[in-house]
Amino acid sequence: MDYRKLALAVALALICVVGALIYVRDNLIEKTEFIPDITDLTKNYLAEEEIKAALERRGEADIQPAEVITTLQDGAPRLALVFDGMPDRPLAAKLLDVLARHKTPAVFFLEGENVVDEPEVIKLIRQAGQEVGNYTYVGLAALEKRPPGEQIREICRGQKAVTMNDSLTPTLFRAPRTVYTDELLKSVRAAGLEYAVKENVRFQPGSLHSQEEADAFAAAVANGSIIAIPVEPPVEQKADDPAVHEEKPAVDMKPTIQDGTPNPPIAKVELDKELDLLLTAMEKQGKEFIYVNQFRKIHYIPAGLPLPESTEGGQE
Repeated sequence: MDYRKLALAVALALICVVGALIYVRDNLIEKTEFIPDITDLTKNYLAEEEIKAALERRGEADIQPAEVITTLQDGAPRLALVFDGMPDRPLAAKLLDVLARHKTPAVFFLEGENVVDEPEVIKLIRQAGQEVGNYTYVGLAALEKRPPGEQIREICRGQKAVTMNDSLTPTLFRAPRTVYTDELLKSVRAAGLEYAVKENVRFQPGSLHSQEEADAFAAAVANGSIIAIPVEPPVEQKADDPAVHEEKPAVDMKPTIQDGTPNPPIAKVELDKELDLLLTAMEKQGKEFIYVNQFRKIHYIPAGLPLPESTEGGQE
């Protein structure tokens, strides 16, 4: 055996292997380093440019607050339905099926973070002909108590997440347990949304167990009401955060439902069955659902602020 030839062959083989590795490193790995990391999509939804532009608009002296859509005042038996928070895919399919059977339009207010995690859900909602609104990026409670920069960041990131997964841009805004102050509404407008939606009836999942209970609930809902159904719990602030102190709502907006024993977690109730009972009861009452953006737009005055002086011709 010629060991010199063998050593030369081994050396040539090693040179070929090293050369191949260097080629892969220089021509393949480095060329793909700009492909986004599909395992971490969060960085794709930072909305840095949108936030910067919104902050500039927010700083303009003539910025106007977004309008608030609230109850109809014409006495017609028309209602609007909104869902707070994005359901997971199985629940979304069930809720959409119930809405389709009752021919009921609704708006799903979605957290941007959940849209990022399950983009197929927003597609289901759109395919069913239902509408989508902005529920901030994480479903942040008491948003009016946050500084304008944080408000805009939450709203813009939520908007970015939706628009990157849907061809339509939301124009409707909501946030859990939030008072629509003029300062917050300016942030909403600066972030590119025209309207905020203020419900007057808040349905509590787990409260209906029979058609009789649903009929009693429906009988107590006034014409022109906006009914909000929570699907996901809001994101709370830290307990030691001095900027947030939970306040009891000025009005109990759950007709016929008394505050008593704690309600079961939303995930533990069969919300689709309760929705079916509720819509059946509303049909028996002769009440019709329309999209909330078909409601009259009025300027909402937060509780505790004085009413504007009346002018000739009345308030718009």
